[in-house]
Amino acid sequence: MRKYILIIVCVLINTNLLSQCLNANSLYVTNITHINALGNWTSAPVPDHYLIHYRILGTTNWSNLGNIDSAMVSRNIPQLQPLTTYEWQIKTFCDTSNQPNSGWSLSDTFTTIAFVAAPFNPIITNTIYNNICNVKTSLTLNASQAQNEPDIGTSTITSDGGHFDIQSVVMGDSVGYAIMNTSTQTILSTLKVGIIAGQNYAIINSYDSLGAFIGFFAIENVNGGIKVSSTSPNDGNNYTSGFTSEIYFSNLFVTPNINGPLHFYTDIQSELVPPDQFNDTTTIMITCTNSMAEEMLQGTSNYKIYDLFGRPAVFKKNTVLIYKYSNGKTKKIIIIK
Repeated sequence: MRKYILIIVCVLINTNLLSQCLNANSLYVTNITHINALGNWTSAPVPDHYLIHYRILGTTNWSNLGNIDSAMVSRNIPQLQPLTTYEWQIKTFCDTSNQPNSGWSLSDTFTTIAFVAAPFNPIITNTIYNNICNVKTSLTLNASQAQNEPDIGTSTITSDGGHFDIQSVVMGDSVGYAIMNTSTQTILSTLKVGIIAGQNYAIINSYDSLGAFIGFFAIENVNGGIKVSSTSPNDGNNYTSGFTSEIYFSNLFVTPNINGPLHFYTDIQSELVPPDQFNDTTTIMITCTNSMAEEMLQGTSNYKIYDLFGRPAVFKKNTVLIYKYSNGKTKKIIIIK
């Protein structure tokens, strides 16, 4: 009789063990920042999926992170506040019906670190695709920021030469594209002409791949050069998670009609109050290949050529030469090809 009782007790114990849904354990946190932390645990014996909830220590409302795969043993805990202590717990579900479940684990706690802003130091690069004078060419404006820099509020890029060929386009024309890369997504948009106010001012609208309007900026011809200006919408936190961006104008820029340096000036302010200020200059050399022909048309075609040591020489491209004209003028010229 005792044998049968012992067998029944063992069966009941085994059945009870099999019906239990045991929880994950050994909770701990790593990679703590001012806004995120990585929760870690030791896997439950037979999990189907997990649920995590977390809250500021001492408060009543929990935030949930659901449908965590059974193979996972860590999960990012997002949307935290700096210098704040949190508690978190985990629950194991042993089948897809969410029953049975283990109930909540004991709490683990952690404290986020202080937010440290990075210096406001955008990286700006302005590029044209043809440096021959007085020709239409494409223009690229590149910008990037490191994580935790103050957000850009307003930006203005000007030049001391060249112009936008605004009179050659009409409303709705596609004039290029823009690309924005962040830590979580890539946004590709098409640039189309919006409002045109004469040959020196136009609004450029940006549309995503579905044709939805994203934003706009202005292009102008001013003071013997160009101006591109924009204001970024405030996202509420004043700091960036980091990005790279490119604005590409397709054959809309016309280079200056003279030899020499072309300067692009960048003036950027952050969203902070008072704003951080950033200024930068890009220099591109413009070359006019017909400068020799222009000299001849000016009546100075009688000349002799010398090298830099004063010795007689013959015309040669990509070499600095001295031209002594019959009218007494002397010029140092290099023809780049």
